[in-house]
Order: sequence, then C-alpha cells, then structure tokens
Amino acid sequence: MIKKAYLSVCLLLTVIALAACQASQTKTNHHNTSKTAKTTHKQEKAGKSNTKTPDQIDKEEGIDVEQVVVSISDDGFVTSHGDHYHFYNGNVPFDSIFSSEVLAPEDYSLNTSDIINDVKNGYVIKLDDHYYVYFTDKEQADNLRQENE
Repeated sequence: MIKKAYLSVCLLLTVIALAACQASQTKTNHHNTSKTAKTTHKQEKAGKSNTKTPDQIDKEEGIDVEQVVVSISDDGFVTSHGDHYHFYNGNVPFDSIFSSEVLAPEDYSLNTSDIINDVKNGYVIKLDDHYYVYFTDKEQADNLRQENE
C-alpha cells in the first residue's frame, strides 16, 4: 500500500513538472513571436526612409554631419552619417562626398565603357561587379574624405 502511494505521488509530481515546463515553453514561444513582429515593423520603417534624399535625412535627424558614401551597389549606395549608416536607392548624386574606401584601384586607367554616372570631380565606375569612384584629379578632389576623417 505504501509503495502504491509513493508511486502515485511520484507520478503526480512528474505530471505537474511536465505541465509547468509546457506552460513555460508556451510563454517563451509567445514572447518570441512579439519580438518578430517588432522587427518586421522596424524593417518597414527603414524601407520608407530609402526614398528620402540625404539632405532630407540631415534635416529630419538634426545632425550637422556630412554624409559620406562608403559603399555603392547595383541597387543604390550607403552613406556614413555620424555614428550610423543610411541606404539610398538609385545612382549616387552628383555632389556626393566619397570615402577613400570606394576609390578605384591605383593602377586603373579610365575606360568610358566602365562609367555608370558622373559625379563632381569624376565618375562612378563598375569593374568586375564592384563599384568605385574615379577622380580625374585626386589631388584636387574636395569631395574625398579619408577613412579617419
């Protein structure tokens, strides 16, 4: 009789423990779902800013810092803006400021078939699926910034 009571108590405790674990796991899954929804909402917000110009972003954020182009792709370009980055669709604007990270290789000589669009003091070019900026006179390019600037 004592063995049956002991076995019943152990079985009851096991069922309660499993039920508690199941409830805890359900709460965790529900919590993760709400995080996903928040992330999706943030991505939608970020997508809307892609249509703004760099000048509109400057004014909206109230940050008086240059937006420096640090990357160029088929879809658009990325600018460094203070302590964060912005992505813009389309071609790089004519009066953009460029990081030395996107400079064409030193040994490159301009080929007109590589030109994507004109920019102040040079061109945006595409070489082997990579985009660069080529300055006609790098010494006179006032729209070039070194990485540490």
